[in-house]
Amino acid sequence: MFRNIIIIISFLFIIAIILPFLTVFLNVDYKLLLEISKSREFLTTVKTTFGAAFLATLISIIFGIPFAYGIVRYNFPFKSILEAIVDIPQTIPHTAAGIALLMTLGRNSLIGKSANIVGISFVHTFWGIVAAMSFLSFSVFVNAVKEGFKKIDPRYEKVARSLGATPFKTFIFVSLPMIKHEIITGSLLMWARSISEFGAVAILAYYPMTLSVLTYDKFQGYGLKQALAITALIFIMSMIIFMFIRIIQNFWKYTESR
Repeated sequence: MFRNIIIIISFLFIIAIILPFLTVFLNVDYKLLLEISKSREFLTTVKTTFGAAFLATLISIIFGIPFAYGIVRYNFPFKSILEAIVDIPQTIPHTAAGIALLMTLGRNSLIGKSANIVGISFVHTFWGIVAAMSFLSFSVFVNAVKEGFKKIDPRYEKVARSLGATPFKTFIFVSLPMIKHEIITGSLLMWARSISEFGAVAILAYYPMTLSVLTYDKFQGYGLKQALAITALIFIMSMIIFMFIRIIQNFWKYTESR
C-alpha cells in the first residue's frame, strides 16, 4: 500500500513538471519557431548567453575551488558565516540582487569608475551579464566542489606531504584529480543555471540581450506568439544540456562500478 502511494505521488509530481512543457509544445507555431531559430538576433543572443555563462563559470572555477578547499580543510573564525554569505544570493529575489549589483558596479560606483579607467563597463554590457551570472550562480559550483572535497580522506593528502610534496603540489596532483567529477558536474550545473538568469541581468545589463531577456522582450513587444516560440527553443536547449549532464554522470557511475 505504501509503495503504491509513493508511486502515485511521484507520478503526479512528474506530471506537474511535464505539463507546462507539453502545453508549450502543443501551442507553439513551429513555422515561426524555425524562422526565429535561424534569425541573426536569436543566434547572437544564444552566443552571448552561452559565452557569458561560460566565462562566469570559468571565473567561479578559478576562485571557487580554492575557497571550497579552504572551507572544508581549515578551521578558522567565522567559517560558518562565510559559508552562509556564499549562499545568500540564492535566497534573495534576483531583481533585488540586480539592484545591489547596479549600485555596486554602476558607472558612479567606486568599482564602476575604477573599471572604466581600463575600458570596462558593467551597465548594459557583456561584462555586466557575466557579473550577474557569476554573483547568482557561484554557490552552485562551490557547493558541488565542497561535497567533493568532503569525500576525500585527508590521509591521502597527509601521505603525499610525508613523501615530500608541498601543500601546493598535494592540492594540484592529489586533491584535484580526486574531485574531477564534482568539478565538471558543478561547472555544467552552474553554466546551465547561469543561462537561465533573468532578474539581475535585466536590471544590470538588459543589452546585449540574453535568452531570458529576449523572451521577456518579445513577450512585451510582440505578444505571446513570438515569446512562446523562443520559450520552446529554450526548453529544447535546456533538455539537451541536462540530458548531456545526466549521460556524463551515468557514464562515470558505470565506469566506477566496473
